[in-house]
Amino acid sequence: MTTRKPQEERVLMNTASVKPVPPKKGKPRPRFWRLALLVMLFLLLGVTIALVIWLRPYAASADAMAALHTTPGVTVTQNDEMISFLPSTRARVGLIFYPGAKVDPAAYAITMHALAEDGYATFILKMPLNIALLAENRADDVIAAHPEIAVWAVGGHSLGGVAASDYAANHGKIRGLLLFASYPNGDLSHRSHLQVLSVSGSHDGLATPDKIAAAKHLLPVTTRYIVIQGGIHSYFGDYGVQDGDGQPTITRSQARTQIIAASLAFLNQLTAHTEKSTSGEWTRDPGENVYVCSGEASSSLAL
Repeated sequence: MTTRKPQEERVLMNTASVKPVPPKKGKPRPRFWRLALLVMLFLLLGVTIALVIWLRPYAASADAMAALHTTPGVTVTQNDEMISFLPSTRARVGLIFYPGAKVDPAAYAITMHALAEDGYATFILKMPLNIALLAENRADDVIAAHPEIAVWAVGGHSLGGVAASDYAANHGKIRGLLLFASYPNGDLSHRSHLQVLSVSGSHDGLATPDKIAAAKHLLPVTTRYIVIQGGIHSYFGDYGVQDGDGQPTITRSQARTQIIAASLAFLNQLTAHTEKSTSGEWTRDPGENVYVCSGEASSSLAL
């Protein structure tokens, strides 16, 4: 039998009485941070992909792209900020057009080219991310580059019309406002000297007739309203059919003809010159300044 020495017994007793020390809480393991960072990167990637898909523009049709070519009566040029349609004769009136949100600016080339053929200088603005509200004052550069033009109007489709309205509200030089399936965000009712034409579609699923009517108090009482019977939101440009739009009862070509006719009459009005429509029938709702077009209106409408 082994006999323990007193010193060994004291050491054993002291060891047995010592409580275990809990491990110190250290910093989170690097593996946790790597996992968190990976999750954040995946979330960021997902948001980026969704944003890119959402901002993908509605592409202009082949017919619209063909209208970007110079013809004997109209010179077409473009740069990073605009597409210009200049008539062969000197223009006294200019129209600066703001595209709808996420719509390729070239989608409005057919209409703008047609207006230029009648002697009006037209310009389609190119916008950052194809959102007109991001560069409302880009029209300043167009006006500064063309001092020979005496009378200026701005116009726009959908959200582009909102941007055009904002620009007209802040620039007294603007004499006219042309709205395609659009209405202003701010109050322009006090601008009695601003000539305004609102052209909309009866079957528009986005800028619906009810929305157009609800915004009338924001425009001058002299504003003229033209309704394209059977027309839809997407018919104001040439870029296919837009999500959420209504069902048309006329063709795109029929709607475009009426839109161009109304726009020409509006521009004629800015220079105190109007023409009668040679075909199609325009009827006026007394007291409401609302015109309804049916048939093929192929030339200017006297407003």
